[in-house]
Amino acid sequence: MHGIEVTEHGPYRVSGDVAIRDTEGNLLRHGGTWYLCRCGGSRNKPFCDATHGVKGFDGAETADHGPIAGRRESYRGIGVTVFDDRTVCAHFGQCTSRLLTVFRADVEPFVDPQGATATEIANVVAGCPSGALAFALGDDVQPVESSQPPSITPIVDGPYRLRGPIDVVGVDGRSYEYRERRTLCRCGQSRNKPFCDGSHWYAGFRDPLPPELVKQVPTLLDWIGGIEVLERLTSRFYDAILSERDPLLEPLFRGMDPNHPKYVAAWLAETFGGPQNYTEGRGGYEHMLAKHRNRSITEEQRQHWIRRMTEIADEVGLPADPGFRSTFVAYLEWGTRLAVANSQPGAAVMEHAPIPHWGWGQTPPFLPQPWDDSEAAARGRRRYAEEQARKKTETGSLEDSRATE
Repeated sequence: MHGIEVTEHGPYRVSGDVAIRDTEGNLLRHGGTWYLCRCGGSRNKPFCDATHGVKGFDGAETADHGPIAGRRESYRGIGVTVFDDRTVCAHFGQCTSRLLTVFRADVEPFVDPQGATATEIANVVAGCPSGALAFALGDDVQPVESSQPPSITPIVDGPYRLRGPIDVVGVDGRSYEYRERRTLCRCGQSRNKPFCDGSHWYAGFRDPLPPELVKQVPTLLDWIGGIEVLERLTSRFYDAILSERDPLLEPLFRGMDPNHPKYVAAWLAETFGGPQNYTEGRGGYEHMLAKHRNRSITEEQRQHWIRRMTEIADEVGLPADPGFRSTFVAYLEWGTRLAVANSQPGAAVMEHAPIPHWGWGQTPPFLPQPWDDSEAAARGRRRYAEEQARKKTETGSLEDSRATE
């Protein structure tokens, strides 16, 4: 059987011949081993991008490992028996909206198997995404299951829909009892992990993300804290090289213009998304190129320059998150390698080019959405309960007023 392993406070590990689709049903992956987000925060949904570690996701399982038969209720009708396992219901409401004569919200018992024909009931039950509802026909006591190829499809703004023979294995290595239809939480808020319990609705989970919730990713300069932070970085860097007599780098910068640290900060600021102050005030790429030509910078000096720069970055408090630092160091590597090449005597160089514009690449910053708060679903439930209570009070007041007319 193909499998999904629940990793501890981490993603779902999917292995085997399983089709992974997007919310529109398009095939994304088929076979192999893949990791699917279950914290709700990945910026590469449905796949995990390690955001669960950034947000401190608590993925502890709370679902019952016991047999389904011990949890479900049975409702015998004419030619059909309905089985209801409330513990795994994802509360989509497709049963109450499609056949309210049988599936009755806010009424006990929830199921009235006399309210429709066996065929009508079977058609609705077969559409239950979570498998909370099942049915048996005639005198059979075994639920009917339609065998399908194994697949995982995220539901818009909701959980993963599982179909077919997929073994769901908990962190402790125990498998949950097999069923053909299941829904796994992907908002990170379920109180019945790993299964969905409808918390995505209360938490306001959205995927695909609608335009109104798309957050503008800050520039690298904004993330750093502005040019003032870069000026602290470059001032401290060159002061350390000259005052401490760095044997590798001091000869390169001996007698430099006292404003050189500010010029380098302006170059970095423009590169990292800031205003074009270096281009307009210093002459842009051509000016920087002229400063490097025929300086004969060595590979040893280049590597040492990067080491000192990253040390000073820690010292002056540049952001230390891995997303920013990997991007920052990537630029230092790229820029210094060009500087070494351009500095060699007789080097064939690009005479004209714009100042580079450096972005986040594969490591954009984590910008939390409302549901990334672990209390989002709890607040949503409270709001819903308060709204229902208010409506009930308003309805009661209206009925009282009518009675006195």
